[in-house]
Amino acid sequence: MKTTFFTIVLSILFISVGTAQKTYLKITKGEQEHDIIMYPPGTKFELKTKEGYIIFKNSDDPGVIDIHEKHTLYVYPDWKDDADVFVLTEGKVEKLLTYKFSDSDDSHDNTLMSNGVTATSNVTDSETLEGKKNLEFTLSNGISFNYTDGLFSATLDNKPLTIKHKYLVYSDLGVLKLSFNPSNGKVWWVFESADH
Repeated sequence: MKTTFFTIVLSILFISVGTAQKTYLKITKGEQEHDIIMYPPGTKFELKTKEGYIIFKNSDDPGVIDIHEKHTLYVYPDWKDDADVFVLTEGKVEKLLTYKFSDSDDSHDNTLMSNGVTATSNVTDSETLEGKKNLEFTLSNGISFNYTDGLFSATLDNKPLTIKHKYLVYSDLGVLKLSFNPSNGKVWWVFESADH
């Protein structure tokens, strides 16, 4: 009986530790599909009232703030030195658990969507670097990103695109903000259209 009880308690402990997740940031600026912006887990942010008080910031606890009056959201992504600043008068700011965010898992294709653009990602094992992963990532608008053994490139219509930091891909269509971890194959991304 004690063994069964111990096994159940140990199983619950492993399940709770295994499902402990970080949160990612989701910003809904309006009702349209392109009014949604997402940032990967661990992105630092602060939501301030019009008086300047911080009422919401990054943590591992999920939560939501509905916006009905002027608030300013400061987001500090890893891939740039300055903040992304959003002045919001409607919508909501959410911290959602990562299991609700579509990210690519190891070694198979996934189709994902951001701001009306879909993407297919293919993560494979490196043939030359033990324990590392490579990535082929293609957006429905024609932008392609490849990461192979530490080297990366991006194209649109077979023309090279500018990549800054890790990894901001610039094109006339907009900016692909991509995060790829070659150690575990995790991919997080968002596409911001030039129309905004």
